[in-house]
Amino acid sequence: MTKVALIEFGTSHDEVLYPQFRFLEESAKHEVFLFVSEALKDRLFDYPSHQLFFIPAQAKRADFLDLHRRLTQMGIQKVVINTASGKMVRNFLWLRPKRSWKLYGVLHHLRKLENSSTQKLISFFLKDYFFLAEYLQAKAQSLKPKLHYGQFYAGFLPDFPIADSFRKPSDETWIVIPGQLEYKRRDYLALLDSLNANSLNPKLRFILLGKSKHSHGNGSEFERELKERQLDAFFKTWDHFVPNEAFYAYLAQADFVLPLIHKDQASGELYQKQISGSWNMALAFKIPMLIEASSPGAEEFKDGAYLYQKDELPKLWSRLHELKERTYYQASKWQFDSQARAYLDFLERN
Repeated sequence: MTKVALIEFGTSHDEVLYPQFRFLEESAKHEVFLFVSEALKDRLFDYPSHQLFFIPAQAKRADFLDLHRRLTQMGIQKVVINTASGKMVRNFLWLRPKRSWKLYGVLHHLRKLENSSTQKLISFFLKDYFFLAEYLQAKAQSLKPKLHYGQFYAGFLPDFPIADSFRKPSDETWIVIPGQLEYKRRDYLALLDSLNANSLNPKLRFILLGKSKHSHGNGSEFERELKERQLDAFFKTWDHFVPNEAFYAYLAQADFVLPLIHKDQASGELYQKQISGSWNMALAFKIPMLIEASSPGAEEFKDGAYLYQKDELPKLWSRLHELKERTYYQASKWQFDSQARAYLDFLERN
């Protein structure tokens, strides 16, 4: 049985650990252990305690050396770094170049391969990368053809109980927009421009599942826009961090996920080189998406989405009942077994 370590040094992408853990845990050929930053301790799902170890949030040289020793003593044969970029990853790998385990990593930003000197140093040792979408894998292959690339969808999460306080009223329609409220990441103004308070179904709700007021956010501006346009009643927002219990309850009951990525807006350029977390969240609960037809990744995810033209948005909100009746996620690639096979095949082939 091959012993595999999943490592996360950073403060995000913890939801991407879960599907990898399950792929390995449910395989008869692998034994898996997690090494995760203490900064994520309160956000992790329920992993077996004997398979979970913590790394200091601000790991130093001694911590990296200790981790090297522990991996060796445990007989780890393969290491997958969940966020395979940044100085901590570089320091961990360069601290002890001779090692007995094979390295892999999940790369969340294509631009790291384009112009990051730190990534070049990481790639001196780590030459096998996973991407979380097919279109990013294809771009990486043409960008750095000497490296090896795999791909899997991280759209799998555990079941979550839904508290009564978060239950959706049966007559409401929920359109969920996951992520912190930042104009550069999603085209919120195009959404507002498409809405007319007098013509909207009064039971329509846009749930903005992310902190709206933070140093990089536009929550205060958005709040003013809602009041000026008299759209407050149609939106639910959070000033601060959305508790996990609320986040997953609203997501699990959504009728649609709306990534709000538009080709002609800043988000269109941003997501040419990274995925939107909205896709993973929608895939995890098999919630149909509403995606602009010309935006990055639209063709890849169209089986789980309705593809709209941006100028169609004002008419879209009256068609939601019709769109609910369509079938989505029919392709076999969305199934757990298919993604586990793709993930494990890459680990075993390279």
